[in-house]
Amino acid sequence: MQSIKKYIPPIPGRLLKNIYLTIRGLYYRGNRYTCPVCGYSFRKMLPGGFDLPVIKEKHIVGAGRRDNDICPYCQSTDRDRLIYLFLKYEKSFFEQHFSLLHIAPEPALHKVFSHTNSIDYHPATKYSEGFYYKAKVETEDLLDLHFEEASFDWVICNHVLEHIPDDKLAMHEIFRVLKPGGKAILQVPISFQLEKTFEDETVTAEADREKYLGQFDHVRIYGRDYPDRLKDVGFVVHEVNTKHDFKHISSLNKFAINPDEILFLCDKPLKKSRL
Repeated sequence: MQSIKKYIPPIPGRLLKNIYLTIRGLYYRGNRYTCPVCGYSFRKMLPGGFDLPVIKEKHIVGAGRRDNDICPYCQSTDRDRLIYLFLKYEKSFFEQHFSLLHIAPEPALHKVFSHTNSIDYHPATKYSEGFYYKAKVETEDLLDLHFEEASFDWVICNHVLEHIPDDKLAMHEIFRVLKPGGKAILQVPISFQLEKTFEDETVTAEADREKYLGQFDHVRIYGRDYPDRLKDVGFVVHEVNTKHDFKHISSLNKFAINPDEILFLCDKPLKKSRL
């Protein structure tokens, strides 16, 4: 065996991962679910998320373990597919020419956006360990973005703000780099049982954060006041209800979307003209 191995060139990690995902996708092929991101159909999606008591107790939407969460091939999650479907069917997103800042880009969406020629795409993250990105991803701190004011038509920030102690500053930075009339999708795990967002600066140990906040690196549980927090920095907030506002998209269950998810679409108002 050793003599044979010396004639076989080493397989790069990215290629090895692609081979693994292809084989896994073929293994799970079927007709029950379809991933709109990669376009393949499967007999089941893969489970994902954490199964922690506080998630069930507070009914935190966008958190917790789901049996049909991760696409076996492109690895999109239910929330990735929700964003993709909204952009594809609601906003004709892929038919426009615009600039997009994508914070902590999910690999499945990153692949789609980076291959869309009409998008001036800027993927940015503070930490990229453990992710495979074909194109370069810029290193950015959401509390101090290096981009000039009014740089982007769109910002996507999907399940990031719950990790940031000063989320108000992060929201201000997103608002600042958006052009007037620009839009942002700002998703977070949220409990509609809570009137106000729960925060406790004394909860710092990973075990305590799991116990009280639902994940070892979360710093809050957003409540029903989340839209108000966004409005406080200047956003006009639209809450897109998956159950009611996606009715024209047939077979949402087939896409393995969480029906309780609310999509938070935020507009930066146009500047008022001077009289």
